[in-house]
Amino acid sequence: MQYQNDYILRIIEQMGAAIREAFRRFRDGESAEESIEITNEAIALVVDMDSELFLRLAPPSMVSFLEISGFDDRLVVKLAEALDLQAEILLGEGALIEAGVRREQAAAVLASIDPAHAN
Repeated sequence: MQYQNDYILRIIEQMGAAIREAFRRFRDGESAEESIEITNEAIALVVDMDSELFLRLAPPSMVSFLEISGFDDRLVVKLAEALDLQAEILLGEGALIEAGVRREQAAAVLASIDPAHAN
């Protein structure tokens, strides 16, 4: 159990570092593609599948995937943060529809860890 907790904490740390770096690059006006790629790498750390494939899932499908896989709530929160940052980056690039999709995905993922959430 301790090993699993250490692993989760290490993934959270790696995701946090990646999200901070992507945000810094976005804030500093660097390439949006680089920031998106960094967040994709952070997402891949959690979902253990190709992040671009995961990002094509509808919000309810993302939630089902996470629930079936039994992800730790702390990882789900970091995943929602990465999705939210992608929404901000896409919005900054004028990709309104894609930004809206990421916001919906982030909201669904985050809502899935709410104790009031029921299948």
